[in-house]
Amino acid sequence: MVKKETDKKPEKKRAEKDKEQSKKQKKWFVFWTLSGKERKVKRLLEKIIKEKGLQDKVGRVLIPTQTIPKVRKGKRYIQEKPLFKGYILIEMEADENLMETLTKIGSLRALIANDTLTSLSEEEVQRILETVEMEQQKKVQEVPFLKGEMVRVVDGPFMDFTGKVEEVYPDRGKLKVMVNIFGRVTPVVLDFLQVERI
Repeated sequence: MVKKETDKKPEKKRAEKDKEQSKKQKKWFVFWTLSGKERKVKRLLEKIIKEKGLQDKVGRVLIPTQTIPKVRKGKRYIQEKPLFKGYILIEMEADENLMETLTKIGSLRALIANDTLTSLSEEEVQRILETVEMEQQKKVQEVPFLKGEMVRVVDGPFMDFTGKVEEVYPDRGKLKVMVNIFGRVTPVVLDFLQVERI
C-alpha cells in the first residue's frame, strides 16, 4: 500500500509539470476579423475549440473591451466597445495545423509579419490584461445617492419636485424617491440622471 501511494505522487507531479509546460508553450497571437463581428467570431472560435477538443492547445480567446456610459432619451446605459476594433487575441500554441483550423472561420485572419506569425510579448499582454481589468472594475458603478438623502427631480414629468430617497438600485441605475404630490407622499422610481442632491 505504501508503494501505491508513492507511485501516485510522481504521476501527479508529472501531470502538473506537463500542464505547466503546456502553459509555457502558449503565446498570445493577434488575429484580424471584420469590425463589428468580433463577438460572433469569438463564439464560433469557442465552439470549434470545444467540438474539436483543442482546449489543451488553445487557452483564452479575448476581445479587449471598454465601457462607455451613454444617455439616450434621458435613460442611462453602458455600452461595451472593443478597444481594438477588428482584432481578437488568442492564447495558443504556435502550431501551423492549429492556425489553419482556426483561420477556416470565415472572416478570421492571422497577422503575419515577415512570413512569421505575430505574437505579443509578455509586456504587451500584461498591459492589455491590466487595461481589461480596469475596464471590468469600471462596470461596478458607484452609487451617487444614499437612502434618506433629499433630492430634486431635474427631468421628466416630476421635474422640480423634491423628495427623500427611499431605495437605491445601483445595478439598474435607478432609485425610489418619496415625492409629495397633491398632499400625498408617493413613491416614484427615477434614473440617477433625473435627480440631483439638494
